[in-house]
Amino acid sequence: MDFYRTMGYVALGSYMRRLGEISQQASAQIYQMYGMDFEVKWFPVFLAIAENEFETVSKIAEYIGQSHVGVSLMVKEMSKSGFVETQKGITDKRETLVKLTPKGQQMQLRMNELLEDLQDTMTEVKNECETDVLRALMEYEQVILRKGLPERIKARLKTRERNKVKIIHLDPTNDAHRAAFKRINYEWIEKYFKVEPLDMESLENPDTFYINKGGLVLLAEYQGNIVGTSALKPMTADSMELSKMGVDSNAKGLGIGELLGQAIIEEGKRLGLKRLYLETNSRLLPALNLYQKLGFKTVKDFSSPYSRADVAMELWL
Repeated sequence: MDFYRTMGYVALGSYMRRLGEISQQASAQIYQMYGMDFEVKWFPVFLAIAENEFETVSKIAEYIGQSHVGVSLMVKEMSKSGFVETQKGITDKRETLVKLTPKGQQMQLRMNELLEDLQDTMTEVKNECETDVLRALMEYEQVILRKGLPERIKARLKTRERNKVKIIHLDPTNDAHRAAFKRINYEWIEKYFKVEPLDMESLENPDTFYINKGGLVLLAEYQGNIVGTSALKPMTADSMELSKMGVDSNAKGLGIGELLGQAIIEEGKRLGLKRLYLETNSRLLPALNLYQKLGFKTVKDFSSPYSRADVAMELWL
């Protein structure tokens, strides 16, 4: 018990499973006290059938919030034990109608006596609790149904991993930096288009094409590997072109493109630039969405040395 007090909500799932096991054991003992040869897991399905004669499996599953497959299996088990019988739907033969047998009706009479005593007992338990446990559990259920724990954890995990990404400057003397810059960009260019002479010039010689002209190349590093690239090439005294924005195909989903884009914008501000310009292609929808998210606006009239460029965008800093 100290473990659950110490861990609190972190161990809530394990704690509820423990409570479930305690409840299952107690229920089995109670059925024995009333002389009922009855499986604990049948309880909600049995009551749903008893309350709604000739209900379908689909409606029972919806009513008690369990899967159609699970309810169907329990109906088969109860049918084998002689408590229920089934028949095909009158208008829809795909449906299975379920009703109590005479043996099931006798079980229902005994179940009603148990439920009456159980109601009084649970009221007694409720009165001994400081909070309304059932209402709290129902509220918790609604909260996690609106947004499940995996979805909530996924967002935090993405943030945690994203915080491990480092944005660094390309070192022209570092062979690993140069190799990654080429590999990542050749990968996406060859996937969608064809490599052009200007691509080869910039990727083979990032120092002379970008850095020696006053531009820069940024790299994203994650777990010791280069997983993203971007570059700025001077155009005028106060504007530069953003190019070679690429992310390793094995590192998608971490928001690396956005991190690189934000870093490039900060570098532009640091350099005193007034405008960033880029060219892309309308087929690259994720890239277009990213640039729009970063604040870039479409430029209508432009000419480009790249045959693939059919969209131009700019951002005023």
